[in-house]
Amino acid sequence: MAGPEARPELRVPRPDESAPADEMTMARGWLTHLRESAISKLEGLDAEQLRWRPAPTANSLGAIVVHLGYAERLWLRVFFAGEEMDLSWREHMFELPAGWSTADVVAFYRAETAAADAVLDRATSFDLRSASERRPSTLRWIVVHLLEETARHCGHMDVTRELLDGRTGR
Repeated sequence: MAGPEARPELRVPRPDESAPADEMTMARGWLTHLRESAISKLEGLDAEQLRWRPAPTANSLGAIVVHLGYAERLWLRVFFAGEEMDLSWREHMFELPAGWSTADVVAFYRAETAAADAVLDRATSFDLRSASERRPSTLRWIVVHLLEETARHCGHMDVTRELLDGRTGR
């Protein structure tokens, strides 16, 4: 078994485990940590690296972050808040648009998470029901789903980045 020196470097701060926090504060703290962890996996990538896939059926680091942005749009804005919009982007949730750079991917993700945060800022309780009939749910279920979805993809990104250029850490 590897010793403590084998632990990946923690580059992205986590919520303070000694600070008391309510459920919403804690969930949003972890969501922020995971979002920033995903972005950190893109640091220093050129256009080819952004699109590199470790296997034919795997996703690139850029495609994963685009997907995460669309996932927040879908679950918080469309399903929970009931925001009306053209949904043609749903067919392209794992596609990295041609010509996008790392900066473009990060800008897209930050814009999507800011819009999702605006929905969360208006929420008074995790017990709120979704405004859309497309996917009846509660805000608690949606936020927990986004936490697990983002964490799962961050794990994929950890492995992909290590295979790509040896970089570890989170």
